Amino acid sequence: MVKSRAFVLRDSGKCLHSRRFQADNTPTVLNRVYIAVGLLAILVLASAFIAPRFIQWSDYRDRMEELASTVLGEDVTIRGDIEFSLLPQPRLSFTDVVVGVAEAPSATVAGVEAEFALMDFLRDNYHVTSLVLYQPVVELAIDENGLFGSGIDMSGAGAGVALAHARIERGSVRLSDLRSGELYAASGIDGDLRLSSFSGPFQFQGAMDSGGSRYEVRFNSGTLDGDGNTKISAYLRDLGGAFSIGADGMFAAGVAPKFDGTLTYKQAPEQAAGASDIRGSLVLESKVTASTDRVVLSGYTLHPDENRAGMRLTGSASVQLGERRSFDAVVSGGVFSLPPRAATEVPAQLPYEVVRLLAELPAPLIPPMEGTLDIDLAEVGLRGFSLRDLRLDATSDGKSWDIAQAVARLPGDGELRFAGKLSDEDGAPGFRGTVALSAARLDALAQLWRRPREDNPLFNMPGGLEGRVILGSGALGLSSGVMTLDGQSHGFELRLGFGEEKRLDAVLNLDDLDIRHTAALQALAPDITADGSFALSFPEGSFLLTAQTLDLMGLPATDVVAEGQWSPTAIRLSRLGAGDWGGVGFNGAVRVAGTLDAPQVTGSGQLSVADATATGLAKLYELAALPQGWRGGLVRAWPANLRVALEDSETGAGQVLTLNGSLDGSKFDLRTEMTEGLLALARADLRLVASLEADEGGDLVEQLGLGPVELFTGEGSGLASLFLEGNLSTGLDGRVALGQGSDILSYSGHIDIGEAGVLSGEGTLDATLAEAGGLATLLGARGASLPGVDANATLSFEGSQRMTLSDITGVSGRQSFTGQLSMAPVGQVPSFTGSLNMESLDVTALAASIFGAEGMVPGAQVWPEGPLALNPGLRPTRGEIAVRADTLLSGAQTLAGATSFAYSWDQQAIGLDRFETEIGGGTLSLVIGQCCAGALSDRALAGRLSLAGVEMGALLPTAPGLSGRVDAGLQFEGTGASLADAMAAMTGEGNFAIADFAAQGLTPGVYPATAALTDVLNTDAEALQTLIGMSLSQGDFTAQDARGTVAIAGGVVRVANLIVDGEGGRLAGSVNLDLSRLAIDGAFVLTPLGYVDPTGLIENDNARIVARLAGTLMAPLASIDLTEMVAAIQVRANELEVDRLEELRLADEERQRAAAEERNRLIAEQRRLAAEEAARKAAEDAARAPAVEPETPEEAASGGSLLVEPNQPQGPLNLGFQPGVSVNQPVGPPVNQPFQF
Repeated sequence: MVKSRAFVLRDSGKCLHSRRFQADNTPTVLNRVYIAVGLLAILVLASAFIAPRFIQWSDYRDRMEELASTVLGEDVTIRGDIEFSLLPQPRLSFTDVVVGVAEAPSATVAGVEAEFALMDFLRDNYHVTSLVLYQPVVELAIDENGLFGSGIDMSGAGAGVALAHARIERGSVRLSDLRSGELYAASGIDGDLRLSSFSGPFQFQGAMDSGGSRYEVRFNSGTLDGDGNTKISAYLRDLGGAFSIGADGMFAAGVAPKFDGTLTYKQAPEQAAGASDIRGSLVLESKVTASTDRVVLSGYTLHPDENRAGMRLTGSASVQLGERRSFDAVVSGGVFSLPPRAATEVPAQLPYEVVRLLAELPAPLIPPMEGTLDIDLAEVGLRGFSLRDLRLDATSDGKSWDIAQAVARLPGDGELRFAGKLSDEDGAPGFRGTVALSAARLDALAQLWRRPREDNPLFNMPGGLEGRVILGSGALGLSSGVMTLDGQSHGFELRLGFGEEKRLDAVLNLDDLDIRHTAALQALAPDITADGSFALSFPEGSFLLTAQTLDLMGLPATDVVAEGQWSPTAIRLSRLGAGDWGGVGFNGAVRVAGTLDAPQVTGSGQLSVADATATGLAKLYELAALPQGWRGGLVRAWPANLRVALEDSETGAGQVLTLNGSLDGSKFDLRTEMTEGLLALARADLRLVASLEADEGGDLVEQLGLGPVELFTGEGSGLASLFLEGNLSTGLDGRVALGQGSDILSYSGHIDIGEAGVLSGEGTLDATLAEAGGLATLLGARGASLPGVDANATLSFEGSQRMTLSDITGVSGRQSFTGQLSMAPVGQVPSFTGSLNMESLDVTALAASIFGAEGMVPGAQVWPEGPLALNPGLRPTRGEIAVRADTLLSGAQTLAGATSFAYSWDQQAIGLDRFETEIGGGTLSLVIGQCCAGALSDRALAGRLSLAGVEMGALLPTAPGLSGRVDAGLQFEGTGASLADAMAAMTGEGNFAIADFAAQGLTPGVYPATAALTDVLNTDAEALQTLIGMSLSQGDFTAQDARGTVAIAGGVVRVANLIVDGEGGRLAGSVNLDLSRLAIDGAFVLTPLGYVDPTGLIENDNARIVARLAGTLMAPLASIDLTEMVAAIQVRANELEVDRLEELRLADEERQRAAAEERNRLIAEQRRLAAEEAARKAAEDAARAPAVEPETPEEAASGGSLLVEPNQPQGPLNLGFQPGVSVNQPVGPPVNQPFQF
């Protein structure tokens, strides 16, 4: 037996570690054999090479196994061959070594090779210079109770072993956790091992494979102390440079091993593409306590980027090991922020930061065990924005995170809450849960994605968003979302693609939004026009927006729907509509393609306009930049219902715009052919073809913005047509026409469109009209009525302010006319000037030109009763047209000769100025006008009339009994709704003078003839009238002149108290003319002038011959009333007889009065005497009273009275007068009294 051996492992002659194997002290036979072999080797070198090969080393297998079992504390079985060679260097090898039970070995080694130093070996001193373990496999296990076991005695109490240098090749270590049934294996272990003993020191440096990766491994340990503790240091690094782990601390070996020390974990950043992308490593430093039951990281510090010292996280973690593994982790305190982007980046040229952030999100780290995670961070910086006071509570089932609650603060007093399940979906984060975002100040929150404007409608406005959120590989979705804006809730859904398919799909269902909340919603949306990031972030997408009420460009729109899609090549609105947008409704589809510099727009839809006052229509005008003047011309075009289509031309690059439908009940068609498309409309050639057909011509004219003008007469549909071609910049040529039946008004020529849409041009105007009053109204002389015309003229115009009609030629009725007209602004009002020359002029047509055709509608009386104010409102123009005519007619009758006047009008008045006509050998001058146009129905009619040397016969052809030359002046004024009303209310004043006045059949010679009549008192009255009438008609009343005044009041012309002194007589009286009926009512009295009747029969008071006037001005009635004169003459004759009888009556009356006075005196005397006698008797009776009884007063009174009443005359006194005869009483009506009507 070998009692003692020492093996020393050396590397290149240097002893690294030593360990002794202890055996008994008795030398063995094997030792002697070795000595013998050594001696023989020295003596016989050749036999040293050959002899070991003939020795059966397997016979020493048991001994070797025993020695190894003693060292390892476990049975060791060498199941393979054992070989030994001495030269050139001692070498021992054996294979297939098993430690432990063969069925469940603690370790196995495929092969072992050991080399010794030759000289030391010969001296029986075994120094191993090289040891190689091939494919060693170590089996480690943790039992059900968490106790560690390896089957190898590592306490150091067994036989000693020292390995100064050992090499392990393709080794493996496997750890079986019987609690969970899991196996942890490290294979491909290659490295150098130094071992003084199993109790230490121990050192290994090499590499291994695990989980498909190759790792560098370093491990060092000290010597176990008395308590079985040792200080260890370990280091593990991924050879790919991904991460490294280092640990230092005290390790307690045994069945319940424990480590207490520090842990350092470093994770290298991704390879930087450029210098700006260079990042520092992630570093985790922590105190760690580990056992087979639990690993505790207490007070760790995490540096996400070691180059950024200010960014650090702290916390603690605990991992429970065993059958049911779990962990508890807390991240608290500190500030976390993502590394900044490169300073050279231009945000507007890159996608939104949130989109980039979503695309860069790594897969979540999910430990393969259950656990909890609590995060409490002061701030999390995400480049574009920061989350403050982040609190997160999550649990894990080893496959995903279940976030119970996550809360963070945002700008604007905002709060972000979300909860749900976070998982790893094919290397990308996946999340399904709920999210809620609220903010007290949306203006501050919105600054995260857009620049605020000065009048930010979001100022101090609260709002929020909540819904179900799904985050998948390359997409983020929000469903069943509710967006709250200032207390109003709206539906919201969103899908945001940030992976390979970058797109945005949004659905927004809005409630009622006023202008303030609509502006707030717009302020929340990204500014896609000014921010290029939107197109880069979402090159494709779709949207659907519905709203009950929405403010659209400052106007409320109801039932709004907008659905569309966009791509890098086109934007398509498949539905765009609103039920009511300021009186406008629309529904259609639009497609925009091309580029921003040259977009191609096509689409179709339905457009409806409620009326011209629709505020939405005004907005459309603004969008189309329609000139203000054109807008006024389109007032009567509405309501409308139009089908609009904009299509690409079938040939070329042009487009065709068509509109068809109804405009205020009229059929409208428009076709616009644009050679270079709609957007080149202002510069490219085009062709316009349009028509408008109305049921009535008047409706058509009004629809065209020409006002309520009866341009055409008769019935039937009206048609407006337009054909123009050319270029808007250089002008258009074509024809524009309006017509109804045989009436037509057309313009042919050139049209230019200037600044502010002002139209100008030059061409030919043709007019064929049955009644030209509408044309006058069209020119601004509203209310005038003109006869029909068939005329043409050369027209040049510049907008609605300047116009010239030259070379006017035409026919009105049977009369031809020529002239010229021009219009130019005077101040702010267009003014017309010009002249017309006519063969003749009808007075009825002239009156209609002032009062209008409506005002000339006949009434029940003489004057027309048509309304003068049928066209209310101020006239838009003023004018003065000089008119000359050879004759003035009334139908077929010639009234006057050469006539001239100025036909003038302004905003309020229309009439004739400087009217002069030759009539009756003199001149009639007139100024007349209708004034005060406005909303009231009454109009004022005023004027002046003057006559100079006009024969009365020409003025009053129906009154041939009067003659003389008239000079007169009269001014008049009347107000009324019609001409009849104005005449009924006419007022005025004037005077006149008639030279060589004569009245036929009123000769003053009648008075001498009447005075010569005899026995007038006994002549019959009728006979007297006949005699006087015959004498009256024998001559005329003549006067050198007759002068008087005229007063007009209440529609009655009064010539009052007219006195004309003629030869031998005076004519005095009054006459009234009721203008409303032209009724005459008057009377004139002829009395003698300078005549004295010697008989006294004819006096001024009784010589009144009354001439009465009645009838109408057109049919006057004159009558002579002689009744008064006859009665007066008869009374005068009777008066002469009565004078004599009156004298007799007066004498008899005097006698009667004297007799009555005497009789009354006698009666009074008798009564006095009777009273005295009665008194005397009373005295006497009183004296003898005792003897005689006194009489009663009655007896005394009735006693014998001596007074006798005289006889009174009975009946009336007869003084000799005839009863029933009246003297000096007026006979007939009074003289020179006003007539009563």
